[in-house]
Amino acid sequence: MIPRVVISSFRGMSGKTIISLALIYGLFRQGLRVAPFKVGPDYIDPSYHTAAAGRPSRNLDVVLMGERGVVERFVKFSRGADIAVVEGVLGLYDSFDGVSELGSTAQVAKLLKAPVLLVLNGERVNRTLRAIVRGLRQFDPEIKIPGVVLTNVTRSQAEKLKKSLPEEGVEVLGAVPKSEKLAEVFSYRHLGLTPVGERGDVPRIFEVVEKYVLPYIDLDGVIAIAKSAGDFAVDIKEEDPGGLGGCRIGIVFDRAFTFYYPEVFEEAKSLGEVVFLDSLKMQELPQVDVVFIGGGFPESLAEELERNKPFKSSLLKFIERGGKVYAECGGLMYLTSSIVVEGSEYEMVGAIDGITVMMKRPVGKGYAWGVVERRTPIAPPGTRLVGHEFHYSKIILREEVETAIRLERGVGIGGGRDGIVKGNMHAQYLHIHPYTYSVLRTLCRST
Repeated sequence: MIPRVVISSFRGMSGKTIISLALIYGLFRQGLRVAPFKVGPDYIDPSYHTAAAGRPSRNLDVVLMGERGVVERFVKFSRGADIAVVEGVLGLYDSFDGVSELGSTAQVAKLLKAPVLLVLNGERVNRTLRAIVRGLRQFDPEIKIPGVVLTNVTRSQAEKLKKSLPEEGVEVLGAVPKSEKLAEVFSYRHLGLTPVGERGDVPRIFEVVEKYVLPYIDLDGVIAIAKSAGDFAVDIKEEDPGGLGGCRIGIVFDRAFTFYYPEVFEEAKSLGEVVFLDSLKMQELPQVDVVFIGGGFPESLAEELERNKPFKSSLLKFIERGGKVYAECGGLMYLTSSIVVEGSEYEMVGAIDGITVMMKRPVGKGYAWGVVERRTPIAPPGTRLVGHEFHYSKIILREEVETAIRLERGVGIGGGRDGIVKGNMHAQYLHIHPYTYSVLRTLCRST
């Protein structure tokens, strides 16, 4: 079984992504084939993994995929690799409901029989970290925590912790100093880091990692921990994707719309021809059967999106002629009349007569699911759709709209509804992973 390690912490925003990225990149530079993974629903952190490993990072999500689904996906997507690095979500034991272990990093670590490397932010703390390590190790004896990496520490602080923490049964495999450069390059926005696809400084990211992180991490020690992972067996039934072959799918993939699971692209290729669309630069929508507009940060590039009137007009005409369009979150926002950001209003496509307003606090955040009640091009009535939503926007509608989904959990567009349907256009806040439901296959089936 492939060596593997789970990267976690006692809370979110402790440096897990920076350490995961450094490990993936460092191991890759040593000539190892690294299989990267991310626990939970996330587009942003995996974009960094992918850039570092040279292969797609895959999500492992028990809530969306079930326990068997997580194990099967790990086995399938770690084939051919020398080592797997799994970045956790939130704190080690944080879960979907805050009561059980469902959806937690700990649950995934146990399913994969993988040791945990703990990332500890050492800012304004010293001996208390011993208590944190002791508590995390004792809370669930099935979780193996053989090592830690310290972040944001001074030299004297690191020396003290390197002496005291081993008494808690862990090896200190790194002590990354405080760095303004690290803080600058890995600064947070409201949903986390800026997605790699939106940045133009990818080489600089790795220059900073190489200079300010990797020299302080014992990669050989991490490899040794990864090799201590236990064995498990699972039979995977290889399924024929059953590609239809004749569907021409346009995917809007540019700096504004980057939120796509790699399985979206892979599934699209199995269904026919994929045409990547740039809403910021293309002047006209090419001949396609289906348009997929994923999530992203259209509010950050609203002025550029507004300027490209020819593409917006071409997309609107496609929708009005009955063209099939599926949009998630950022894509939904793009299809409204305008987006208001900090008091400034920017014109969008106008397929939905409504204004998208950016808020200062999350409007919808976390897992969401519901049932399709009315006709929609993406699913037959009665279909249960499970996914997640992360948005700081709300839509003020100026028209009555048909909504196809009755939410059982989540916010959607409001009033317990999601999935605005107009002709063959379906737009929603809900993000759906292709593992749980194939939107594209349904759209292409009737093409």
